[in-house]
Amino acid sequence: MISLIIEVLKTSVTFLGMEITGLMVAVAGFLLVAGFIADQISNILVERAIKERGGDKHVSKTSKKLTSYVIYPVTFIVILGVFGFPLASLGAAVGLIGLGLSFALKDMISNFISGLFIMINKPFKIGDQIQVSGEAGTVRDIKIRATEIKTYDGRQVIVPNSMLYNGKVINNTAYKCRRFDVIVGIGYDEDIQEAKELAIETLEEASTVKSRPEPQVLVNELGGSSVNLKLRGWSKPSKANMLKSASEVTQIVKEKYDKSGIDIPYPIRTVYMNNEE
Repeated sequence: MISLIIEVLKTSVTFLGMEITGLMVAVAGFLLVAGFIADQISNILVERAIKERGGDKHVSKTSKKLTSYVIYPVTFIVILGVFGFPLASLGAAVGLIGLGLSFALKDMISNFISGLFIMINKPFKIGDQIQVSGEAGTVRDIKIRATEIKTYDGRQVIVPNSMLYNGKVINNTAYKCRRFDVIVGIGYDEDIQEAKELAIETLEEASTVKSRPEPQVLVNELGGSSVNLKLRGWSKPSKANMLKSASEVTQIVKEKYDKSGIDIPYPIRTVYMNNEE
């Protein structure tokens, strides 16, 4: 049996002008298996390292692909060397091909690297509500090339990762609470202090408004037909909660002002007519 194996390993054939022995094929097969095992081990180590650092499944998945992109090409080059290809020339050729591809695929490479940095640094995560390039919505998925955002009116927006990482992104849900403002106008003849006290009561009674940070009521401006008060409260940061809080506060303050007889005037316009003969 052993002698048969030795004979097979010594057997050679000519292919494209190169002599290929059974030993070369055996070594190439061994290297291929070794490359596969190395990839599996690297996947385990990468997943363990990312899990220990609190990374999510997207970071793990992308990192595994990145290590595979390194391990298998290196394995393939070594196998070619076993079959007699000059590694120096092969390395130079691979370098030139890589340089050409880097120029041709520079946008894709930029998006790929930016996607990795987004997953590692986490300026936002899946489920966050962000604003970028005039679009606002909820992050649905972070992929290698681009990030998927679902807008508040149900549209899908695909944003390249390089734009997200290098540009200005507003994360509306990065913190536990967010401030909203409601503007209410009262008549010039009304008691401003009483109106402010009722507005504070409104913010304190509203179920969707947090007690900390403390709500505020400010005299915002002297308008054309009203003194405008700004009611400032804090709520959960999602778009739905912000709208719900503003709606609740507007309704309650209107009911309180009606009950107390505080006038919320309509805009007044005075038009002067010239009599022409």
